[in-house]
Amino acid sequence: MRKVIFIVSCIFIHAAVCMAEGQVRLATDKQVYVAGEKILCAVSYHDGGILSAASGVAYVELVSADGLAAKAKIALRGGLGAGYVPLPGNIPTGAYRIFAYTSDCRYAQTADLLIFNTGSSSRVHGGVQISDAPVPVPSSVSVMPKGIRMIREQRGDSLCFTIVNESGHSVALAVSVFEDDGLRPDSSSVRIPLPGGAFESEGEIIRARVFGKDAEKVIKSPWMEAMISAPGSPSDTYTAPIGKDGLVEFRTNNIYGDKDLVCEILGAEEEKIDCHFSPLSPFLDVPDMEFPKMKLSAGMKPALLARHRAVLTDSPVLDTLYEFLPKRDNLLFSNEDCIRYCLDDYTRFSKVEDIISELIPDVIVRNVRGEKRIKLVLKDIPSKKKTDNVLVLLDGVPVTVHERLLAFDAMALGEVQVYPYVYALGKTVFNGAVNFVTTRHDMSALIFDDNVLIMDFVGCSYPVALRSGKRSAASGGRTLYWDPAAGLENGASLQFGVSSDSRNISAVVTRMD
Repeated sequence: MRKVIFIVSCIFIHAAVCMAEGQVRLATDKQVYVAGEKILCAVSYHDGGILSAASGVAYVELVSADGLAAKAKIALRGGLGAGYVPLPGNIPTGAYRIFAYTSDCRYAQTADLLIFNTGSSSRVHGGVQISDAPVPVPSSVSVMPKGIRMIREQRGDSLCFTIVNESGHSVALAVSVFEDDGLRPDSSSVRIPLPGGAFESEGEIIRARVFGKDAEKVIKSPWMEAMISAPGSPSDTYTAPIGKDGLVEFRTNNIYGDKDLVCEILGAEEEKIDCHFSPLSPFLDVPDMEFPKMKLSAGMKPALLARHRAVLTDSPVLDTLYEFLPKRDNLLFSNEDCIRYCLDDYTRFSKVEDIISELIPDVIVRNVRGEKRIKLVLKDIPSKKKTDNVLVLLDGVPVTVHERLLAFDAMALGEVQVYPYVYALGKTVFNGAVNFVTTRHDMSALIFDDNVLIMDFVGCSYPVALRSGKRSAASGGRTLYWDPAAGLENGASLQFGVSSDSRNISAVVTRMD
């Protein structure tokens, strides 16, 4: 008979205590991982015990005695957020600590995790202790948040769960079900001080510093601005003034995903200015603290081999099982008003200018003072019938020299999007926008000016859930179910089922509100 172990807890991992009464809570899908897995996270931000929208982004860091091992940004919507921390394939075996914070936090509280690298002998410096102790056997624990009840039923090959909210009010829960092989860290935690700073209410404030031979000239210029843009979305473009100290602050609505960030100084291309800027890291330096040691014994070998097989088997499948959760509202461009031209629906042309003239009646190309410019023909903009000032983008990245886009490989384009309304970008107002979208969404082969710098950028992690319950036959410490945003009204219930060959299945319910 299958042995089922339940761990239903109201563990609040207080990852940070912020200014005033604000705090951040962090919950993970489990406590033990193998290199190459993802640490699935749920984060909530509170003020006075109530979910607060005062912060739009949280930062998560995984550290060990060797330093920073992994990091992630988690976007917050209404005080709640979800995402994941990817573990590198070469991360060494050892004990780690994870904590989350917002830019205004004064303190953070860590939680301990164990990470095994089953494909390498590398270990955290001084972080592993060889022991003869046997692998601990999981014990049956049932601790439930007040007002939350769980019912479990065996139905054939599936184990079915029902979570009922009897608290008298709405609740926000993070629910995890995973195979329990007895491996878990010793429970401990450390409180660490943080510098604190400004609230990031709308999203991440990307800070950058100007540098270069002509940096002082750019700083003193009354018209030059800094602009960042990320390929993939026309909404991921922001401008900001350059401060007297050479610092720039872009107030964003959060940029999602790890991608290239195009950094450009507007106006510098005309004067051949030798000046650039690059974003500063928002993550903290690893704080000084004592780290626990992982107790590694020969008795763990069967459990670790099972975890290794499970990771190898599930890795190709997991990406198709993850369910993406809602991200953010598009504040800049309205999809309802967008006029889309899917180029595969028409005769293909080898030149971008031919695509415009033959397929897109809203867009025209005209010679302006010896230079070809893209314009819009819009009935709803009364200022000019053929608007001169048009925002032109390639994969969401603004292109100021239109002739470069007209020389782009037309066969690499998949769609043209026309936004027929007034759009403000920094100090400039545009009468409409045109976004040329490539099939790869990465603006590949576009040539930039010398004043443009392209940097690697860590964006907010995409919020995901794992709610299919369908997994491979391999068994070993896997997460079977993960819902970081289970909202339940009073009296409502959540039902789901999982299937597994494992004899020990644990469930953890974390109350995020």
